[in-house]
Amino acid sequence: MNSQRHEYIIRRSIQGASQLSTDLWNEPDCQFEVNELVKLLLIPGLPELLAIHEAAHEIYYLRAGCTVLGFESPRIIYKKGAKKLFSGQRARTLLGSQFSPQGDNWLPKLARAYAAGGTCSRRLTITDYGGDKHDRDNFEEMYVDCYRGFAVDKKDIDKMWLDAQADVDRDLNNESFRAQIKARAKEIMPQLFSWLDTPHIHP
Repeated sequence: MNSQRHEYIIRRSIQGASQLSTDLWNEPDCQFEVNELVKLLLIPGLPELLAIHEAAHEIYYLRAGCTVLGFESPRIIYKKGAKKLFSGQRARTLLGSQFSPQGDNWLPKLARAYAAGGTCSRRLTITDYGGDKHDRDNFEEMYVDCYRGFAVDKKDIDKMWLDAQADVDRDLNNESFRAQIKARAKEIMPQLFSWLDTPHIHP
């Protein structure tokens, strides 16, 4: 597939997934985000990295007792009234609305689920890109919400995040577990990136 047609197909996929009105889609701020997202997705190996990222999230969310509903492909998110109206979403693991904590250490398990995407992206691909800034922000928001009404020390949040990353990193020393993540990443590639004919993640 030539690069121009490849870019066109990615752009159309993003537009379809975004489900924005024609007026919103044509907004300059929206098109800026579209261009940035397309540019990112054209980087060789980036779709495979994102698939590994989301596969890792899924595996650890399931371990933590979450219900995983599926995945969202790259799209533009519009938030009416927000300071930034448009933002590019690379990919996303969809969770059920109900979360049932399992065991006494459910919060560290959930921390690992947030941290797994970036940690696995860095360990299982040839890049140091983790794409987990939003994961870290979302984890902190979730942590604070768990302790609503109580004083929260940011040092405790930072420690749990670093511990979670270290736990996932240790898990990845297991060859069969690395293979499990890569196999799941291959399976979800068509859901995330409809324009790719064949997954290229190596076993």
